[in-house]
Amino acid sequence: MAPVSSKAIDSYTRIPRRHEREGVVAEQRLSRKDIKQPDHFISLSVQIIDWTKAHARYLIYGVFGLLIVAALLTSWSTWQKRREQQAEIALYEATKLLNVTVPATNRSQAQERLQQLVSIYGSTPAATLAYWHLGHLYFEGEEYTAALTAYKQAQRRFAKTSQPLMLALVTLDVGYAQEASGACDQAIASFEAVLQLPAHWSRGEAYQGIGRCHESTEAPQKAVAIYKRALSDAEVNEVTRQTISEHMAFLQPRIHE
Repeated sequence: MAPVSSKAIDSYTRIPRRHEREGVVAEQRLSRKDIKQPDHFISLSVQIIDWTKAHARYLIYGVFGLLIVAALLTSWSTWQKRREQQAEIALYEATKLLNVTVPATNRSQAQERLQQLVSIYGSTPAATLAYWHLGHLYFEGEEYTAALTAYKQAQRRFAKTSQPLMLALVTLDVGYAQEASGACDQAIASFEAVLQLPAHWSRGEAYQGIGRCHESTEAPQKAVAIYKRALSDAEVNEVTRQTISEHMAFLQPRIHE
């Protein structure tokens, strides 16, 4: 086999070197083209700046609008808190009269102040308690219709809050006012509603209210049935159980007549 000349070797090795140099030049040319292309971040920034300049007046109006809304909300919140504080003071002054032993005059003044409170501060939590106290005053004065109206006002308001104990109390009072005014069917519904609330201490009172309503409508069998239901309820306390048991013993002769 003939030996390969050095010229052939040189020509062979020079060819790929030339291609390599041409590739580098091509790459450099491509890189320069890429550099000349616009930067996307800069373009977006310019667009944002241009849009801001074009809408600067509306942006300023929007900021001022937000500041005005924030100021109004802050003012309203401050006013509402002050109003609630004034209502609480008025409630304290009214109920303080009920704790002094001058019944007639103080009750009249307390009732007047409570009525003013619910008229002026009707949307405050203090007004809810004021309606409840008004119901007590009307009930003690045997004004059962007015008492029922006041109790129902308090009941509606307590139903919107997370105070199940107060709701149970005022629902009991609604039942008492209905029972006292002779609306026993409505009273039974109210007492049954109390049994559905998580105020276990009120269950005995509710059972007794239902029993009294059945007795007043000449249905002693139904009364005994509800009393038995009360005695089987583990939430009813021992004092109430004893009272119910004694009353059932009194009712037994009437059932057998």
